Amino acid sequence: MKTRYLRFLSLFFAILLGVTACNFLSPPQPVRSPLKIAYSPWPGYLPLVIAKEKGFFTAQGVNVETFYSEDTSLQMADFAAGKYDGVALALGTIVPLIDKNPTLRIILAIDESAGADAIVAQTGISKVQDLKGKAVGVRVGGFGELFITKMLETAKLTTEDVRLIYTQAQNIPASLQSGEIQAGHTWEPYVSQVVKSGSRVLFTSAQTPGLVPDAMAFQGSTLRDRPADIRAFLRAWFQAVDYWLANPKEGNAIIAKSLNVPLNTISLEGVKLSTLKDNIKAFTPGDTTESLYYTTQLYANFFIRTGGLNRPPDLNKILDPSFVKQQ
Repeated sequence: MKTRYLRFLSLFFAILLGVTACNFLSPPQPVRSPLKIAYSPWPGYLPLVIAKEKGFFTAQGVNVETFYSEDTSLQMADFAAGKYDGVALALGTIVPLIDKNPTLRIILAIDESAGADAIVAQTGISKVQDLKGKAVGVRVGGFGELFITKMLETAKLTTEDVRLIYTQAQNIPASLQSGEIQAGHTWEPYVSQVVKSGSRVLFTSAQTPGLVPDAMAFQGSTLRDRPADIRAFLRAWFQAVDYWLANPKEGNAIIAKSLNVPLNTISLEGVKLSTLKDNIKAFTPGDTTESLYYTTQLYANFFIRTGGLNRPPDLNKILDPSFVKQQ
């Protein structure tokens, strides 16, 4: 019995020594750096908050660090400089970045603005025709310029009939109040701020279906080097989208608490979030704005005409449906 006990001890210590030796000999596994994703207050981007707060990223095995800012121009510059792996922006904001960052890829259709983008105006302006000769604030050279162009067409006007003043969306409320502009393009939550201050909504993206989608663009190097993390990121993203659509009150509360903003400022009104099914459809070539291929070409043509792009982009390169199709 004693001999058997000694043999057992010898075997136990031998195994323990082997395990310890393996731990010393095996190199430590490198900790993967987080995916760095930039976003702004636009409601369609806020599934990022839900995915993080609900632990969906962790559950899917991907480390994500988010960067929140109201300054989309700075986000564009930082993304072009390689400071972020991915960025959530309006499709019409992403397209002009192609000249500076030809390796970027659009891999996710985030949403469609269905009323949350708007042209707001002082109370004396009641119809589009009243804008003739007026100062209109917009980020000139961005997607808002095309949006305003389409609005003016409904009144048989062009941008030559108004004075376009370069104004960031978040500055529209103050610029209207000061009288610097008489109308301007902005989006939620700034539209609500404008209405509360006494100005009015003149025209919305509900009148231009599919013209103003939002998308997620990633660095080509990130997609090449970390495809598993990207797939995990998208799984968590769609999980957050489905959760918010199924639980709007709970989703709103999670976001409001995380961003430390009033609950009544969080809403999907006027924003159509894109599910996985919607993405499959969006990443299918077509001849309407239901297709990202069609809408991206629409913006590309506009920016080439206005000087925002130097050359036509290859849609089959910048639109990458492979990650969505692997979900």
